[in-house]
Amino acid sequence: MGGATLDRGALGNVYVKIPLKKLNRHGLIAGATGARKTKIIQALSEQLSSFGIPVLMIDVKGDFSGITKKGEEKSFIMERHAKINIPYNVAEFFVELLTLSEQNGVRLRATFLNLAQSYFHEY
Repeated sequence: MGGATLDRGALGNVYVKIPLKKLNRHGLIAGATGARKTKIIQALSEQLSSFGIPVLMIDVKGDFSGITKKGEEKSFIMERHAKINIPYNVAEFFVELLTLSEQNGVRLRATFLNLAQSYFHEY
């Protein structure tokens, strides 16, 4: 996944690893605004994709739309990767856009069931 940090500084040779066989479990990424949730999800999806594992992301705000284009080398990213001893490679990923609306993308049929609402209305 990446490297660990301590007091906002990168730690060299201390890696965050998740075994692929454990990623079929339930998970939650939560945090306050600015806690880097989007970056964590992006890194996780890129890593899974690089191993050939399909990723379905619900991206209502369009935060991940840039994943289809090759990134730019930026000095602060290169410096961090040098500190944690992980090679940095810019890459692009294949993305198939699905849509529930009339916008561009493959039309997706979905059924939404609001269980919380039906549960609370019964009582």
